[in-house]
Amino acid sequence: MLAKNCLTAAMMSVGQQHRARLSFSHEQVRQYCELSGDANSIHSDPEAARRRFQDARDVVVPGGLIQIAVTGIFGAEFPGDGCMGLSFVPERFRKPVFPGDVIDVLIEVSRIRGPVVEVDVTMSDAAGETISTAKSKLLAPDDAYRQWWVEQGVRQGAAI
Repeated sequence: MLAKNCLTAAMMSVGQQHRARLSFSHEQVRQYCELSGDANSIHSDPEAARRRFQDARDVVVPGGLIQIAVTGIFGAEFPGDGCMGLSFVPERFRKPVFPGDVIDVLIEVSRIRGPVVEVDVTMSDAAGETISTAKSKLLAPDDAYRQWWVEQGVRQGAAI
C-alpha cells in the first residue's frame, strides 16, 4: 500500500498547510496502553479520569497516542512516503481528549533548509479550541525516492 503523497522539500514552501482529522476509539486507547505499558488509570477508568479532570466524561486518550497519530500523518499524507521524523517536540496538552472526540490537525511549514522541513502543528477540538501544539523537523524524501514511489504507484495502478 502506498502513502497518499511523496513530497520532496523542493515541492513544499514556507506557509504551506496541510489539514487532517483524528479520532480515537476505546479499543485504540486500550491497545495503545497495552503496547506501551501505560498503566495510568485515567486511560482505563472513567471514574479515575473524573477525579483528575472535573469535566471528564470518559477515559482520557493518552497524549502519546495522539502524538504517534500525528507523526503517522507525516508519513502517510504530508510530506508522505519516505519522510523521516527527526524530532517532535510537543507543548503540554491544554485539555483532555476523550474517545470519539474529533481532533483537527493543522500542519504548517515554517522553514525549509535543504531536505529538512520544519513544521508547526496545531491540534484543535471541534469548537476550535487548541488542545496542543508541537514543532517537528522532518527529513523529506529525495528525488530518487520520489521517482521510485511514482513507479511503484504506476505498477499498482494508483492515480498519482
